[in-house]
Amino acid sequence: MKPDGSALDRARELLEETSDQLHEEAPCGYVSTLPDGTIVRVNRWVTRVLARPREELLGGVRLQELLTIGGRIYWETHVAPLLRMQGHVEEIALELEGAERRVPVLLNAVLLRDEAGEPLGMRSSLLDVTERRRYERELLAARDEAEEAARIKGTLFSMVSHDIRSPLSALVSAGELLEETELSPEQERYVRVVQRSANSILELVDEVLSLGKLEAGHTRLERKPFELCSLVEGLAEELRLRAEDKGLKLDVEIAEDVPSRLMGDPIKLGRVLTNLIGNAIKFTEQGSVRVSVSRVQATEESATLLFVIRDTGIGIAEDELDHIFDDFTQGSEQICARYGGSGLGLGICKKLLGLHGSHLKVTTRPDRGSTFSFELTLDRAPA
Repeated sequence: MKPDGSALDRARELLEETSDQLHEEAPCGYVSTLPDGTIVRVNRWVTRVLARPREELLGGVRLQELLTIGGRIYWETHVAPLLRMQGHVEEIALELEGAERRVPVLLNAVLLRDEAGEPLGMRSSLLDVTERRRYERELLAARDEAEEAARIKGTLFSMVSHDIRSPLSALVSAGELLEETELSPEQERYVRVVQRSANSILELVDEVLSLGKLEAGHTRLERKPFELCSLVEGLAEELRLRAEDKGLKLDVEIAEDVPSRLMGDPIKLGRVLTNLIGNAIKFTEQGSVRVSVSRVQATEESATLLFVIRDTGIGIAEDELDHIFDDFTQGSEQICARYGGSGLGLGICKKLLGLHGSHLKVTTRPDRGSTFSFELTLDRAPA
């Protein structure tokens, strides 16, 4: 059954009333104008923001006249030409000259044309972005405060760490010299305790210094040729004694197709590998630690390599995985008490790899061990 004409008319009237009501009560400004900008219709938002009666705006005021002086100039030089050329503009930042204050708005406008292409008028919307501007200013201020706090913290870390490091280095050197003299077994034990403690604090100071520089944005990657095999095997040799003291095997496997000479920052790559291998040894009581380097892909100019450090240690609980890369995080209280350490190593590794455009991955099973891996793309060194 088709609706009669009166029902259709009522439906149209209702639709028009609803549309008019939405237009009038909208939380943004709606303005309809003639081609020259003369206002022929506005909604309540416009009259409220400008504190001007509707009758004053209709028929005798142009839209661009509601703008600040700078906005009027911008309208003539940018907005009007864009409208004529492309028929619309989107999110143009302007300011209305309100009764009590200037109101920042975003203008969206479309030019209406007849069948011959001649302008008929323009319909515009004005969105008040006062709160958005305030929020953006607060965000910028918060960012500046955070950057300043990070800078101060980095400076403080560097100053304090330097003041601690200097006497500790002297203490370690004195202990090494003392070892070369004739000592009783008890004295040798005391010297080893002093050296071990001093070295532990030195490692902590180095980690704090590294963290401070990374967070302050003072760390830059160097680019120089180095021998990858020599770097990895040299680090493993230095750490092998620590592994053997715990009865562990430390194996290194570098695939034959891995390029030997590469361009990069061997110091920072070495720091990442030292932290990961050292952690693997620390948290492994029996079994082995295995380090492997393989080629993922290569071109004549560069090579992408996969570094894997696998251990048979205590592993990591699933609920701790989301936090292991946070600074000063080292798992449960029992692990902290048993193994010690600052909890900075993995966080530093993550940040250093981030500088390389890489990221650290981990797979683990409690009491079965962990595997840390990352990919690194390095240019080949010239022959």
